[in-house]
Amino acid sequence: MVQRHVYGVGHVALQLSNLEDGLAFFRDWLGFKVKFEAAFENHRLVMLRAGKIELEMWEAEGELPHGDAGFGVHHLAIAVKDLDIVMAEVKARAIPIIADVYEPTRGIREAIVRGPDGLRVQFVEENVPLLIWRAMTGDFVKAD
Repeated sequence: MVQRHVYGVGHVALQLSNLEDGLAFFRDWLGFKVKFEAAFENHRLVMLRAGKIELEMWEAEGELPHGDAGFGVHHLAIAVKDLDIVMAEVKARAIPIIADVYEPTRGIREAIVRGPDGLRVQFVEENVPLLIWRAMTGDFVKAD
């Protein structure tokens, strides 16, 4: 049963027309801290955190990930313990898959499905020990 593998909201992803404006608003004005920066699908991606809230932001220019259009909330990420079990149930229920399991960076596995009213729902499985090791060794792009 999938419910045993879901343990919270992972993050909310924002697709912006200007990443620097987003950083000025969330980082500089509201005080969100940069968790990490990365390059993904030819985009500069920044993950921010304030308390239990995480925001993933990138500037939408050129070809957008997964054929997207527009700005604003891109997807809702759900933190899961075992992505393979969740995706097996997704397939059994014939839930439309936008992006099957992929690894955007070492230590994180994700998949994106189409939820109600076309909402993109991303399931995220994190290998926490590997992510901690990467942070301690400077394996991520350094941010301020």
